[in-house]
Amino acid sequence: MVSNLVFLQQILLSMGVGALIGVEREHTKHQRIAGVRTIALITLLGTLSVMISELSGALAYIPYLCLLAVIGYTFLLYYFRAKNLRALGITTILTLPLAFILGIFIGFNMYIEAISGAILATILLLSRDYSHLFVKKLTDEEITDAMLFGTICFIVYPILPSVPLSIYGNFSVNLQSFLLIVIVVSLISFLSFLLMRFWGHRALPITGFLGGLINSVATVASLSSKSKEKPSPLYITSLATASSAMLLRNLLLALLFSPHIFSLIAIPILAMVVVFLIQGFHSIPNSKVHRTELLFEQPFSVAEGLKFGAVLFGVMLLVYLVSEFSPGSIGIAAFIGGLVSSASVVASISTNQLAWAIGTNEAAYLIMVGCFASLLTKIFTLITSASKEFSGRGLPMIITSMLAGAILLIITVH
Repeated sequence: MVSNLVFLQQILLSMGVGALIGVEREHTKHQRIAGVRTIALITLLGTLSVMISELSGALAYIPYLCLLAVIGYTFLLYYFRAKNLRALGITTILTLPLAFILGIFIGFNMYIEAISGAILATILLLSRDYSHLFVKKLTDEEITDAMLFGTICFIVYPILPSVPLSIYGNFSVNLQSFLLIVIVVSLISFLSFLLMRFWGHRALPITGFLGGLINSVATVASLSSKSKEKPSPLYITSLATASSAMLLRNLLLALLFSPHIFSLIAIPILAMVVVFLIQGFHSIPNSKVHRTELLFEQPFSVAEGLKFGAVLFGVMLLVYLVSEFSPGSIGIAAFIGGLVSSASVVASISTNQLAWAIGTNEAAYLIMVGCFASLLTKIFTLITSASKEFSGRGLPMIITSMLAGAILLIITVH
């Protein structure tokens, strides 16, 4: 039995949850048979069925009977809708049993689950046009890679052993943790690529930022080659956003895998980002934001994710071997790894700091060394591939950012 106050709360909440979905259906005019009142009443029916079932043990089957009745009702609606209106869409039809189940959640005091489900369902219904556009713009190869990536995340990852696997001496790898790192980095790249496909072409700075999340060195290389073909002040801004994206991605990885290291490198890296953005966006007021093509085609694939995994494993092994046989040269290993992939340095140091007996201060220095090595790679790219104007403005920006980061790192650590 429920008190009068709880009864009133559940009634109002169930009607509100149903009305939320119903408002979307009526507002977008994607239905003709079920709107605010219908869906709200079905949600209320779900809540009331639970209340009735709690009156007596003999009535425990009431919610199940009501659910079957709602499902039968939806079948009848679909039949007459398809027959008379010649409309075969079933989205609105499927929302009716969903609304009833959300009402059941409320009846069992699962308020957070019901509200979250209603919000997510409404967002999904509102995304109709965007989801269709999403499917149309992706190629078969990209969809296949997305499905394979999902398979790795939800099938391969859970079944991997969580016990460290000994590789060489005291060097061991936790396969589940290792794959998690690859998944996180690949997911950032994948989401950035999707955003680039849909919105990044509108302006070079946006394209540069999203490209920097995927592969900042490749982005800078592309900007450098294009600077010779079609000069634009916005290339400097794009260089700044690409480099900033790389630094922010590395900072996020440190936060995920080692909050202690994050606390030491947060201020230096954020300062470097600020220096990049101030200098990069200084040229925007007198420049037109224009559309441009993608800087590179399909930078994400399962193969690229596996390549990152191979690089990560190589960096981890290199740092381990150096720490074992020449502890004083571990900074060189981090520098070499950063020339290839700064993200791999951040991930390997953050996840293996304790196992390799690396102090937190030393780990912060090593991660920053990896970031500096990546920026030095960009400097080399500008010198060798960019136009004189682009390299002349880009080099001081990178150097001043590195100096700011180095000074603040020393202050923060000491």
